[in-house]
Amino acid sequence: MKFIIQLAALLAILPGSTAVYAVCTSPGTNLNITKPDNLYTNNGDGTVSDNNTGLMWQACPLGLSGTGCATGTLQIETWQSTLATARTDTTGGYTDWRLPNKNELMSLIDFACFSPAINNGVFPATTLIPPPAGDFYWTSTPVLGSTSVNTLIWAIDFDNGSTTGASKDNANSGHVRLVRGMELLDSTAPAPTPTPPELIGG
Repeated sequence: MKFIIQLAALLAILPGSTAVYAVCTSPGTNLNITKPDNLYTNNGDGTVSDNNTGLMWQACPLGLSGTGCATGTLQIETWQSTLATARTDTTGGYTDWRLPNKNELMSLIDFACFSPAINNGVFPATTLIPPPAGDFYWTSTPVLGSTSVNTLIWAIDFDNGSTTGASKDNANSGHVRLVRGMELLDSTAPAPTPTPPELIGG
């Protein structure tokens, strides 16, 4: 807490600075906060809009809701079950929720913060998460080069913003923050398999 106060005071006295910064539970040493509060709009219905990307996010991890995400039971999901969950979720009255790709979920990371590496005022309870899932959140993006027998999916650790490949089988579980809106380009996704010329046009 003392560090937060010192950080705010320093930003306030820097020439030409504006005291707008992310809410970090444990601020890092980098003062270049990239995800300030004014980047987001809280829509008051359990959703948050990113004013830069145009995406709409669930304000709370799946299973939690309310002020500070203090209501409900945190869900731990396998990758396969998250796909079904997204199809039936109605947060904010919307029915087109989906699992974010790697680039989309990484757009929430603020590396100037850790534990969590996200604006904790806009997205509370992101890392208040028990084992076995830790702080990992699923994406929809497969890891390039993984086999069909053991397909790996990118997952993001919001404790520090790191990424890892996790098997999509039922032995692995993680947390979920759904998104809606036009999908952003995912440069890490495998390229589509071209259709053989002899199959084009029937």
